Amino acid sequence: MKHVTEQYFDQMLETLQKLLRIDTVKSEAEPGAPFGRGNAECLKLALNIAEELGFETVNCDNYAGHADFGQGGETVGILGHLDVVPADGAWTAGPFDAKIVDGYLYGRGTLDDKGPMVACLYAMKALKDSGFKPKKKIRFILGCDEESGWACMDYYKTKFPMPETGFSPDGNFPLINREKGLYHFTLNLGKVNENIASFTSGSRVNVVPDSASAEIKNTKFDRAAAGKCGVKIKEENGIITLSAEGVSCHGSTPEKGDNAAWKIFKALQIIFPSDKAISFAADKLCRDFNGQAWGIPFTDAPSGKITHNIGKVRLEKDGLCLGIDIRYPVTFTEEQIVDALKANSYGSIIKLHSHASLFVPEDSELVQKLLKAYADVTGNDAYTIALGGATYARCLPQGVAFGPAFPGEDKNIHCIDEKVSLDVLKQLLKIYYEAIKALAS
Repeated sequence: MKHVTEQYFDQMLETLQKLLRIDTVKSEAEPGAPFGRGNAECLKLALNIAEELGFETVNCDNYAGHADFGQGGETVGILGHLDVVPADGAWTAGPFDAKIVDGYLYGRGTLDDKGPMVACLYAMKALKDSGFKPKKKIRFILGCDEESGWACMDYYKTKFPMPETGFSPDGNFPLINREKGLYHFTLNLGKVNENIASFTSGSRVNVVPDSASAEIKNTKFDRAAAGKCGVKIKEENGIITLSAEGVSCHGSTPEKGDNAAWKIFKALQIIFPSDKAISFAADKLCRDFNGQAWGIPFTDAPSGKITHNIGKVRLEKDGLCLGIDIRYPVTFTEEQIVDALKANSYGSIIKLHSHASLFVPEDSELVQKLLKAYADVTGNDAYTIALGGATYARCLPQGVAFGPAFPGEDKNIHCIDEKVSLDVLKQLLKIYYEAIKALAS
């Protein structure tokens, strides 16, 4: 028997492709475009489409926006984002071409987070057309700065109250009710050996960098030993260039990638063994992902081990600066983490931004209704899980992350060749239809 949502799939896919073709990597602010022209353009298009589908929309000064369905004293929120991380590297299909290859839709944002957001929008459309009368208002909220600090939600919350409950389709199925705390900061290691002329890696703190390079002035060193660190060595006009390649992935799961910056640090330690800053990074930050060598091995039963990622490296005038992503267990506080970092780190710490952890009880009505919707559609076991990532669910008094990645699926967000199968998109549409219906009934 066909599900009621199947008639909307082609229209949903067309809408998603339109949004994917807009480059929404955060760029320089312009008048009327706080996160860059592409982000503002994409938000306007998404809200225009929502209005055409019959929903009441509001654009919150191009920071964020929402589309409403129904009335009620309570509001159910669906929170997601249109911005994406950079799409460097060689893709099977262009990251902003929205091409379908062998049953997969390729593009930056297919899973994080344009794909699931469009699925939620058309789930709302299907409910509306079916004659469903929600007993609670459903508010579909779109942000434009999730990947870079959440300034969109900070601004939005000054203009509109947040829904009492809801979900963000920006994680994993069956359901995430525990999200680790997030702490992003710059670690300035201070001056390094004067023969190090440059060191560059990564562009975002929350992405494992897949390339890194450093230039050093002509220095004698054991090239064979340095080469074993995974670097290529090239010399020209008295300048030696070290370069390394790795595999990018989401910064909350650094163990799934191959951090190119680690290789440069280890090679530089061989070349400049007496440099304290380089040795600290190589010995403490580039040995494991869970704080063991660093001296911050925090862990708990609900959410597991702390993780850390060197996402960005730049040699600045005032020192070697590392952009670091920390995801800490839900039973710890930011203050505990910062105190431990200060006690065990070389150099100075400059906070970029942070988010407290999230923990919603498994027996809550929100969790139970969403788990039932997932089980009813898929026929699979429904259970709660913990996540290192941070979603907009934390913006709600009671919120969880719900999809889009299925158990055992390679959720290749923040990676080259981010993609989603058309079959998965169809499944998302069904699950979100049943979930939204349950929450608003």
